[in-house]
Amino acid sequence: MATLESRPPQDPAATPPHPASHPAARPAPPRAGGTGLVLAYVAAFFALYVALLTPVISTLALRVSALSTPETRAADLALVTGVGAFFAFVANPLAGALSDRTTSRLGMRRPWLLWGVLLGSAGIAIIALAPNIAVVAIGWAVAQTAFNGTQAALQALLPDQVEERLRARVSGWLGIAQNLAPLAGIGIAAWLTAAGAGSAWLFLLPTALAIVGVLALVAVLKDRRLDPADVEPFHLGRFLGGFWVSPRKHPDFGWAFAGRFLLLFGFALYNSYQVYFLQDRFGMDEPTALGWQLRLMVLQAAVLLLAGSAGGALSDRTGRRKVFVVISTVLAGAGLLVFAFAGAPAHLYLGAALFGAGLGAYFAVDLALVTDVLPNKDTEAAKNMGVFNIANALPQSLAPAMAPALLAIGPASGAGGNYTALFLVGALVAVVGAVSTMFIRGAR
Repeated sequence: MATLESRPPQDPAATPPHPASHPAARPAPPRAGGTGLVLAYVAAFFALYVALLTPVISTLALRVSALSTPETRAADLALVTGVGAFFAFVANPLAGALSDRTTSRLGMRRPWLLWGVLLGSAGIAIIALAPNIAVVAIGWAVAQTAFNGTQAALQALLPDQVEERLRARVSGWLGIAQNLAPLAGIGIAAWLTAAGAGSAWLFLLPTALAIVGVLALVAVLKDRRLDPADVEPFHLGRFLGGFWVSPRKHPDFGWAFAGRFLLLFGFALYNSYQVYFLQDRFGMDEPTALGWQLRLMVLQAAVLLLAGSAGGALSDRTGRRKVFVVISTVLAGAGLLVFAFAGAPAHLYLGAALFGAGLGAYFAVDLALVTDVLPNKDTEAAKNMGVFNIANALPQSLAPAMAPALLAIGPASGAGGNYTALFLVGALVAVVGAVSTMFIRGAR
């Protein structure tokens, strides 16, 4: 792995103007970071997403099911995930913007890593011990708010700490880590279930891993420092106005936002209802569904690892980003089609392989692509990455809200729901997202 070096400071006179609500001068660049920092960065990314994505894909659905009824669980899950995604929608860009203004002696990003992972873990503990759906929703709102504060700081480290020639490669590793995380979480859940552990441990153990991973990064991070004298006085109107990134002035950023939103909306239609799909279509009980989910995730992760590693290296070598988004969409869409029409559990292996290849190809270049077109990346990286991450949070809210209506379509809805319609819509939306990405001109 190549050693990362600090980017040399540029002439401040060449810096484009930016809102007064944000730092007036570029913070001092970080000191040189090396292989250890990159390893800690990827490990922290992985650990955070173990705690955040495992509930999204598996354990939150199980918790809702335990506190609900078969008739109401889909609607209850939509309510819980929708509430949480709203708070994620607000928290990510807000935390990013405040991170860009943070003048703590600990640095710009480190305080947000710390408070986010600790408060988010408290939210997960609330879910684990919740007596009803309302308390689950409160816990998930707390977890999403705090973990998205951590996520905003983590993603800002890519333009902060990684030089441009390595960004696609590191982006690919981060994408692999993010997608291996739920595999680890589901593996932990299946192991705990088989061992007869209480359901609370399905949430608490992955959260403990997140705390360890993020604290390890905090220990080795050579964070950027911002002098308080370089921060303009706070004005609420200007601060809130800074969250608007004009698609007319920054069309590439707008197209990248649209592409990610649509792609992840398609993915979310599958991810949110994996457990219920296995139970409803194939009549599996809870332990069997978890076992099958783990098998599919292992296969998906193996293919994702290969596709992500190859995609990131090829993207850095060729300088191309958009072609990998198109390839990823075709593969993931094909996987969704297999899921839509699967008549036996064995068919799901092909769908998981295609879906994993698509995710790997996409996440290999996703963060590198947006970093290439990020406005004011030297002074507003975390804020603008936070705005971009609305495209992460909003699909988590809209997809579960839309899913019950799709599941109820036509005579195929029956007892199991119309998962064919659900996954077909997911594939179609993902294709439209790939088309949006092709309009980006500032990346090849």
